[in-house]
Amino acid sequence: MAAAKKTSFYHTRNKIAPNKQQAAELLGVDIPEIERMDKEGAPVMAERLLLLWDKKYINAPGWDGWVFSRGALMHKNKRWRPENLLNVRREAERIGQLEAELHKLYSISGLVKITKKLIFRNRRKYYR
Repeated sequence: MAAAKKTSFYHTRNKIAPNKQQAAELLGVDIPEIERMDKEGAPVMAERLLLLWDKKYINAPGWDGWVFSRGALMHKNKRWRPENLLNVRREAERIGQLEAELHKLYSISGLVKITKKLIFRNRRKYYR
């Protein structure tokens, strides 16, 4: 006997909401209703709602609260455009470079270089 063919709702639901509990919460139904929709098919609007939700919400660990709205990424009513994200990345890289520089300065060789510079500068002032 051949296995029952899965409905398009079943495949859509498995891609978007990995478990039945999430799908039930999203659609506002209970788990037995989700199981029935998996076997018999679901109303077109239920499948469309899942697809719309998938386009708007980011369903990945660590991205809770982030959504796409009107071509921009949003979190807590702040719009994040590609330029903003790239600037944040550049600033983080610059902070990393400055921290590495500070670490070098506070090492023994860094302190020796600073001391030599100060001595040389003070010596020039004294002999003028």
